[in-house]
Amino acid sequence: MTTSETATNIDFTAPRRLTGTANRALAQWNGTATAVLQEFWQSLVGNRITLEVARTDSSVAQKAQQALPDPGYAALLKIGPARFDGMVAFSSRIVLTLVSEMLGTLGEEWPASRDLTPAELSLIELLFGEIARAFSQGWPEVEALPVELGEILVRPLRSRVFQPRENLIRSIVVIRTPVGEEAFVILMPQAGLASIGIDDTTASSVPRQSAAPQMRALTETLPITMSVSLGRASLSLGEMHQLTVGDVLILDQSIGNPLEAQISGRLHFLGHACRLGQRQGFRILVSQKD
Repeated sequence: MTTSETATNIDFTAPRRLTGTANRALAQWNGTATAVLQEFWQSLVGNRITLEVARTDSSVAQKAQQALPDPGYAALLKIGPARFDGMVAFSSRIVLTLVSEMLGTLGEEWPASRDLTPAELSLIELLFGEIARAFSQGWPEVEALPVELGEILVRPLRSRVFQPRENLIRSIVVIRTPVGEEAFVILMPQAGLASIGIDDTTASSVPRQSAAPQMRALTETLPITMSVSLGRASLSLGEMHQLTVGDVLILDQSIGNPLEAQISGRLHFLGHACRLGQRQGFRILVSQKD
């Protein structure tokens, strides 16, 4: 059997190795990171590029890599305290489309296949760096997960990042552009995901006792107040007394970072400000509820 035949016959329909709690946690992380990445990319490529997670499945590394786009490019990520390897792989034509959109030269069809120039590789490094930042900021915990861009891989199909029989979790993300849509691939080792808490081994096997229906109905009608924090600024008492109308405070919150929504001083949600008619709104990206 040839290499191309092997790639064509890969079966990703086998039962997922991540189930229950772990699968939901990974889906939440991928969904939030993708939404954050789209926002990060808007400042670089405009708002004509949109992203959406399509599905997640699993395979051994050898088969998963054979299904990667070729020719293509990939961001090699170093994830978590243990810095395990993750890969986000794109086809060459998607990368050329992103570069053309950044430069304002994208036509009405997919760009012709060619190698990137050194200047274009610098632009891709900028885009791929935002992938690492999005996965870090999209982590569904109070503190961001350490995620760094290791290097840019050319023709990731031929790379040897993962052991051939290593179990990988594969996520497919649809990228829509003005000239068409395609998908890019996220590969992460199952063992690496377990090292940051995405597994089913920590799920409790003891069922929770449900409250009486009457008491539950009563508690659900109680009003609560949720406050959304725009950011904080530290200044001395003297500086505070010198503030006057028109002064601007520099907050500790970056524009691209999610805002915090708290109830009784406890963080419950992360999200972004939005507008609903004439009212301010808050779009939830991450839930911190028990």
